[in-house]
Amino acid sequence: MRGLGNKGGQIALITVGVLAVVGIGLFVFSLFGGQPTVDPVQPAANGSINPSKRLIVVGTTSAPMKNLRVTVDGKDVTAQVRGASDGIALDMPKLANGPHTMAVSYSTGGTVGGGTASQSWNFTVDRTPPKLAVTKPAGDGFNAHTVPVAGTATGNSAIRITWKGDGLAGAQATGPKGSWATSATLPEGASILSVTATDEAGNTTTKAKRVYVDTKPPAIQLTGTSKLAKLTTTPQPIIYGKVSGEHPSMLTYGASINGVGVAQVKGTDASTASDSGPASGSSTGVGLSLSGNRFALAIGRLPEGKNTITVWVRDRGGNTVKKSFTSFVDTQSEFGLSQLTVGAAGQDVKQLQERLAKIRLWKGGLSGNYNEKTAAAVKRYQKRFRLKQTGSVDAATLKKMVGRIDISLNKRRLTLYRDGRAYMTYGVAIGMPGHATPTGNFHVVDKRMNPTWLPPDSPWAKGLGPIAPGPGNPLGTRWIGTSAPAVGIHGTPADWSIGSAASHGCLRMHIPEVEKLYEEVVVGMPVDIHY
Repeated sequence: MRGLGNKGGQIALITVGVLAVVGIGLFVFSLFGGQPTVDPVQPAANGSINPSKRLIVVGTTSAPMKNLRVTVDGKDVTAQVRGASDGIALDMPKLANGPHTMAVSYSTGGTVGGGTASQSWNFTVDRTPPKLAVTKPAGDGFNAHTVPVAGTATGNSAIRITWKGDGLAGAQATGPKGSWATSATLPEGASILSVTATDEAGNTTTKAKRVYVDTKPPAIQLTGTSKLAKLTTTPQPIIYGKVSGEHPSMLTYGASINGVGVAQVKGTDASTASDSGPASGSSTGVGLSLSGNRFALAIGRLPEGKNTITVWVRDRGGNTVKKSFTSFVDTQSEFGLSQLTVGAAGQDVKQLQERLAKIRLWKGGLSGNYNEKTAAAVKRYQKRFRLKQTGSVDAATLKKMVGRIDISLNKRRLTLYRDGRAYMTYGVAIGMPGHATPTGNFHVVDKRMNPTWLPPDSPWAKGLGPIAPGPGNPLGTRWIGTSAPAVGIHGTPADWSIGSAASHGCLRMHIPEVEKLYEEVVVGMPVDIHY
């Protein structure tokens, strides 16, 4: 049996014999000589090799060879042959890429007889590194010492994985996709896996994969939750707490409201702590600040009513700990500004019930209490409009109920859509040439009753002063501001202008009609302006 190595130890011979007949075997060999063979070993016939990395090896007899001749592509390379007791090797590092033909012939002879052997075969020189992808573990954190490692590589490649501390694992790429899988038993903390794929030609590709093993979950403690048990002034609380067992900057902090995830912030993304809470955040009101092992987490706007809030912390290994508490919110009187759930009460709930009654999904009067009967009506609404049937006025349900404003500049028409249909349609005046109303997707940013007109920073308004509320005010009695710069929807005493291009960019309406629209509009409502 032959064992092949690298160029530091090319050919090793292990001969297994039967000790009881050693003497007879030696006698027969001396008479007849060894039977000659030619055995393409590295590469095999029709195989491939990178001769810059591996010797070309051919198995032969153990007996002395005579008349040895070796050719590659018809060229005699016998002078380059290295020999061993049962094989020959060629070192041809500059052999060109592509197909080649090799031939070996020789003879042997003993006291009585001998023989000859001759064979030729094809092989390919391939210096292309194998493909290698490491798909597992998907992240860099794991909460167990035994970590699955898997991926894909060029077919039949041998996979070798090593890590600090003499760690070693292996696999073979098989199947049409060259899939491979194994596992690595890693110590606690950070490790770097060195994954090497070696194809049959001897080419290699190596990739490194950083893995952090953390089997010990952190501890979390919330503080001041009793103050959040009932919220009457703000629906956007800041939750305070502290963690131990982990460095806070290496954790991910998150929260859910009534089972729906609303926040997820990495500790490394947190800004410097401030006395008022999270200094970082977004338009959703989510943010995090850290101070030592303490944290302040803003989770956004809570629905009106009873809420179950769950705060969680996850370490790099994926260990997650949670703490939950209940908060009752009653801060709004206008429907559309906040989500609603069971337990809410007040004018906003009455408005919800009124809207459900208009589409024949609610009976029983306007109680203003969001009870199980109200939740059942909301579910019927959600079923009708193919929404998730939660029984709460969640974000998707609120959006459908509140609706959107659609403005066609070509038609000079404003339409309020609600519950999937046109709810109100009014004529408008749009911007005149040189002061065109912008198109795009905007939203309502503020509402004002009996507004004061303030001259804009524009040449046409130079020298003009503010105009107080009252007859003749250019804004009429209602202002609905949008996120389009300096553009709002408002009334006008110039009734004759409705249906024309007469404004300086705003959308004018008849005063009685804008007053009706005003009652149906909430801050945040989408406003789509188009031709």
